[in-house]
Amino acid sequence: MEDGHLVVTKNVLLEERRAPIDIFFRTLAESHGERAICVVLSGTGANGSMGLRRIKECGGAAFVQDPEEAEFDEMPRNSIQTGMVDEVLPVGLIPGKIINYKSNLGTVNIPVESEHRTDHQQKALQEVLTQLRIRTGHDFTNYKRPTLLRRIERRIYIRNLPDLPAYAAFLQTNPEEITALLKDLLISVTSFFRDPKAFEVVKEEVLPAIFQGKTADNQVRIWVAGCATGEEAYSMAMLCAEWTMKMVDAPTVQIFATDIDEAAITRARDAFYTINDSADVSSERLNNFFIKDGTGYRIRREIREMVMFANHNLIKDPPFSRLDMVCCRNVLIYLNHTAQTRVMETFHFALNSNGFLFLGTSESTDGGSDLYMSFNREQHIYRCRQVAFKTSYPVPESIPYLKIEPTRQSPHPVQQEIRMPERIDLGDLHHRLLEQYAPPSIVINEEFDILHLSERAGRYLQIAGGEISQNLIKLIKQELRPELQAALYQVIQLQAPVETRALNVTVDDRQ
Repeated sequence: MEDGHLVVTKNVLLEERRAPIDIFFRTLAESHGERAICVVLSGTGANGSMGLRRIKECGGAAFVQDPEEAEFDEMPRNSIQTGMVDEVLPVGLIPGKIINYKSNLGTVNIPVESEHRTDHQQKALQEVLTQLRIRTGHDFTNYKRPTLLRRIERRIYIRNLPDLPAYAAFLQTNPEEITALLKDLLISVTSFFRDPKAFEVVKEEVLPAIFQGKTADNQVRIWVAGCATGEEAYSMAMLCAEWTMKMVDAPTVQIFATDIDEAAITRARDAFYTINDSADVSSERLNNFFIKDGTGYRIRREIREMVMFANHNLIKDPPFSRLDMVCCRNVLIYLNHTAQTRVMETFHFALNSNGFLFLGTSESTDGGSDLYMSFNREQHIYRCRQVAFKTSYPVPESIPYLKIEPTRQSPHPVQQEIRMPERIDLGDLHHRLLEQYAPPSIVINEEFDILHLSERAGRYLQIAGGEISQNLIKLIKQELRPELQAALYQVIQLQAPVETRALNVTVDDRQ
């Protein structure tokens, strides 16, 4: 798309030939923004599913033919699996849906300033935000208000409703709409090596500075905040892998990748991407870092093990620490100024002196200009400025603490001998825990070595050949390892309980 017209270009690169429809959808999104509509009909492969996400990121709409009636259902099904499709319809109903959506655009206006809203609008908006918080656990107080209201307006158009009060009433009787609204607000969209010039600067200028002077005794620590479905985190891991391959005594690389969208994190951990998702990956990197898996590609194990995915809220949760680099791209644009300032302070606290901050092409350090200096202004890469006092990070109120109940006093306190045990019996401690928690369990120390395990916990462990280890990470079954690692790192960072549900594991030849 160029100036409202379709322009034919030559597909010079192999990557472009892999996903022409997706690349067209991207340019449609960039040229038409909120007015862009994409439709995916019968077809083979995953064509359109990657570009469809960019349409939604820019505020457009996506309609898909019902796979049940499609002659070839792969394209509709792959689009639906993105979780970003607005409507799945029989093909005969799609033209009417497009006309209604286009006719509704601009008919609803929710004023940004509360004093300009009617009482009915104000009450309805509060109801919508309350429903979001109660049913999803997400609070959008720090979300940029104009963006928030535009996304709600878009849902009103999709549902063909007349106004905000009607939408609030619709939410009451259609709870599935809350999920659709949440997905529109989170917009977990990314791609491999998005903005190639920026990633080239990271490769040629940033990583050499980070790796300089580091040996096998050191660690490179990078935080990809707002990682969505993982492409950006894996892109960073690939660049680091290419760098360490050149080194004789290379440091280990640990990349922490976080997001508040649990569904996106689950997909990121799975590390499977369609041939269209990988359209931005060069043939060389595709061969080096991916394995062909059915109709798509899976990230190789060595790259996956560099990345630790975790559910994390930038505003509320404690950050990681001692970082060489923070990569937070296309997240700040959704936050209000107060939240942006808070995030800038959080990153400054987390970064080492002279650490790097990598932002999106529409973002800057305005919320913390005194904390950073420009490294490459054109590509929005900054460096942590050394200040007299390092930014402090207050411990959030939400972190639970252990309340120690005082022991009951003896009726004869003078005769009571006060004696502290020299060592806690771990077996006794474990059995006491089991009185409260029935499932199989394991007690470990801070190095993740197993100290004690319950009777049925052994079924989740596997002993490989070689030297026997007590380390839980090395002994746990392979399919549980990524989730367990992520949970343990969260426990350490948050100092709070962490729960991971619905994992599949094979025990005694059954799931």
